[in-house]
Amino acid sequence: MNKINALNKEIERLQEEKARAQEIIKMVDNQCNLKYGEIAKAYEDFYTSKVNKEFVLYENFPSLSALEIYLRRVSDQFPLQDYGKLNIKELTEIIKHLYQFKTGKEYKIFTMGAVELDGSPVYGGQVFSSRPHLYFMVGNDKTLEPYQEYNGKFVNSDRLYLNVYCHARGRNIINIEAEQDDYNLGMECLTGHIFDKSNVINYFNECYHQYMNFQVSAKKQIFSDHIRSSLNFSGGYKKKGIKDVMDFILHPDDTYIAKVLISIVIYKRNNHIQDLSNDDYKHIFDVLFGEKVDIVENAKKDIPKQLIYVPNEKSGR
Repeated sequence: MNKINALNKEIERLQEEKARAQEIIKMVDNQCNLKYGEIAKAYEDFYTSKVNKEFVLYENFPSLSALEIYLRRVSDQFPLQDYGKLNIKELTEIIKHLYQFKTGKEYKIFTMGAVELDGSPVYGGQVFSSRPHLYFMVGNDKTLEPYQEYNGKFVNSDRLYLNVYCHARGRNIINIEAEQDDYNLGMECLTGHIFDKSNVINYFNECYHQYMNFQVSAKKQIFSDHIRSSLNFSGGYKKKGIKDVMDFILHPDDTYIAKVLISIVIYKRNNHIQDLSNDDYKHIFDVLFGEKVDIVENAKKDIPKQLIYVPNEKSGR
């Protein structure tokens, strides 16, 4: 009996300790929540505190763990998202020149379109989805060689789409997909069909069995709309960093490109600039490399206004 009483008292003591421990855990959790809030605010403050109207290259950024806290506590978008739209042709030209200045070698821009086809062989292989894409790809002779035959073309099959989706990533190659909206880029592709429209991309839609068209935006949001997924994916690379906030995949060795682009967005925000001018680009490259670059004119030379239509292999349309 004495032993049972002693054990019951021991259980009561342990339960009291458990209750005190739970109070401590609750208090610690509250303190952690406060600190997480402070980290989120500090992450946001890092960007709002950058107010220099001159172009400045920012090379050190808060950790990704701080960004993840910010995304959970404050917003599901990158702090500079509202200012992240750049002219897509000029964006690719910026990247091309960044590569060239860094490596001292020649780089090129390939422009191509492809259709993403989905179907089910169970039901006879019918296509139930036909989604067009337009790509601007920056790389050197070696990295762009697999896409040489597609440059300047719109391919109405998923052959090119699958190639780009699976392989257009790595060191010395960046693939940027254009967005589709009403701010028309004016890129044109004609099928030769009577229903073709000018200044848009025309193609035969294998899903609806009719000729259709779409237009792409002159602007590109450089920050990912699905940033949490981007941080988890990281382009398949183990090394994660500020590069993973971009809406296109960057090799870890190309992280400097993300840093330059973020610095350009900060410059754009601080000067209330909607569209960067040639003078802005010349100033930026003068600060970076001591050389003024005519981004606008170079983009006009490097990127075609019209693509050649390549019909689907099976339907011939």
